[in-house]
Amino acid sequence: MGTACAWKLAERGLDVVVLEKSVPGAEASTAAAGILGAHAEAHGPGPMADLLLAGLERHAAWSEALAGVTGIDVEFRKSGVLRLARDATDLKRLAREASWMRAPKRRFEAVDEKALARLEPALAKAAGGVHFPTDARIDPKRLFRAVHIAAQRAGVRFVTGAIVDRVLVENDRALGVAVEGGVDYRSPRVIVAAGSWSTHVRGAALAKDAVIPARGQILELSTPAPLVHRVVFGPNCYLVPRDDGRVLVGSTLEFVGYRREVTAVAVRDLLTAAIALVPGLANAALVSSWSNFRPYSKDELPIIGRSSVSGLFLATGHYRNGILLAPITAEIVSALATGEKPPVDPTPFEAARLES
Repeated sequence: MGTACAWKLAERGLDVVVLEKSVPGAEASTAAAGILGAHAEAHGPGPMADLLLAGLERHAAWSEALAGVTGIDVEFRKSGVLRLARDATDLKRLAREASWMRAPKRRFEAVDEKALARLEPALAKAAGGVHFPTDARIDPKRLFRAVHIAAQRAGVRFVTGAIVDRVLVENDRALGVAVEGGVDYRSPRVIVAAGSWSTHVRGAALAKDAVIPARGQILELSTPAPLVHRVVFGPNCYLVPRDDGRVLVGSTLEFVGYRREVTAVAVRDLLTAAIALVPGLANAALVSSWSNFRPYSKDELPIIGRSSVSGLFLATGHYRNGILLAPITAEIVSALATGEKPPVDPTPFEAARLES
């Protein structure tokens, strides 16, 4: 999120420094699965659904621009997303819940057992599901690498091992930040995009519990050729395919603080669920596993835009949709920071809502 904002600000001609406590991309940015589920993740009409759609609409242009600047294919693929039903009753429920999407720019279709088998032959027999054909997927590791290189080439300076202690504020105006070790960085504009650690930055104009870590664990399997081509949400896991036959299996949701662990029970449950969805995965190689922390806000909405401190902007709390919302968040924040009108009204996502 911070690197994306930095890139867009540098493109506007600003001098930008990114302060990173570890190395850029070491946290949730590159640990995500890369689901661009603007429809599958929307739970009803409103500002969040509109924001998700705006995020999806920008990824194609971003992937083109990044390929032009860096030569990196970020694997933006209009794969579609499937939500599977447990039985006929569940299928009716899923279709009913998605019915509000019968509107311009939105598409979904309920699929029965036969249609599902045609879409994804490797899936185990199921009652059907809901297909969101315009949703997509992307490779977050490749996306971050491309954005990072593009930002550097635009003039952004990255400082690693810089632990930000506090935002420097005087008369309710941001003056920069202080880093542990006694170094100050002076700037009339400050953006806090520290993910699950955002509330640890003193002076960030966030309540203590505005953002908390929500751990997710993911497995990576590999097969000689792709078994599924769409993102698949099943009863107890989701599958995200890659072009080369790998498939990510996710994910858990655990509120365990900052314990970065892959647990035996999670591996067992995710593998069991994945093989139940796609029996052919029983012979897949288990390539890797990891965990990281989604930045979770209590209303499950991101925290984007202005704060109570002039010149201090926030880009955090994106929970399950950080990769999907990175482009639109960067455009909103960079517009606000330069006094321009943002492409989407950020008012519903400002931190002030959490104080009411």
